[in-house]
Amino acid sequence: MDSDIQTYGSFHRDGEGYSGRINVVPGPTGRRRWPEHVKASIVLETYRDGASVADIARKHDISPPQLHAWRRAARDGLLPMPDDDAIEFLPVSVTSGGDAEPDDRGAALTLEIGDVRLLVPLGFDARHLARVIVAVREAS
Repeated sequence: MDSDIQTYGSFHRDGEGYSGRINVVPGPTGRRRWPEHVKASIVLETYRDGASVADIARKHDISPPQLHAWRRAARDGLLPMPDDDAIEFLPVSVTSGGDAEPDDRGAALTLEIGDVRLLVPLGFDARHLARVIVAVREAS
């Protein structure tokens, strides 16, 4: 049976019993098992610049909530991720409380990466900031 074809059958019976239609739709049935290395590679795709979880899930024919669960498992250390530095988070420490207000230089956020200090103004584009952080980390 060709995977693009749906098969329909109608059954009629005189008397008691089933009288209706049966639709046979080919495709995966039941629960699929994903190897951990495949889950990890799909999770890594979601962390690329400009990637959307919904788009990546659609690409791999999985549901977005399932992909979010894999991302949560990776974040919690339950899904083994590759040893390369594909996902790395910066340590954060808060030195003053309250809402983000610009300091005397106009920065609402100060990031220190190694010996480099970034002063980030309010409203700075988060995607651009991510690219700046990657560039600073690679250079240092």
